Amino acid sequence: MPIPVRLLPFTVAVVRPVVDVDRYGNPTYDYGPSAARTPVRAWLEPREASEPTSDGRAPLVADWLLITNHDDVHGRDRIEWGALTFEVDGPPAPIPTPAGPHHVEATLRHIQG
Repeated sequence: MPIPVRLLPFTVAVVRPVVDVDRYGNPTYDYGPSAARTPVRAWLEPREASEPTSDGRAPLVADWLLITNHDDVHGRDRIEWGALTFEVDGPPAPIPTPAGPHHVEATLRHIQG
């Protein structure tokens, strides 16, 4: 049984990039207007933040947790939530139960600066 929708109060967009190849044969990922955006219900919460300053910049890097019933989230996707855009950090993990799949969890990374 998946998570009840009432416990997933936020609507986010899963952004699937358009994959192309550059002149050297390397894949490129386009998250612009041509990328597919799928609205899904989710729970988001911040995990931790840091401010690395090795090169003189002061970006704020924050890791967040995404929980959703949507089982089509990939490691190259991005998540848009209001004015925030997150990168999916690593492969999302389907969470199993003895009765079968329950939900999906993904670590998200938000970088400012």
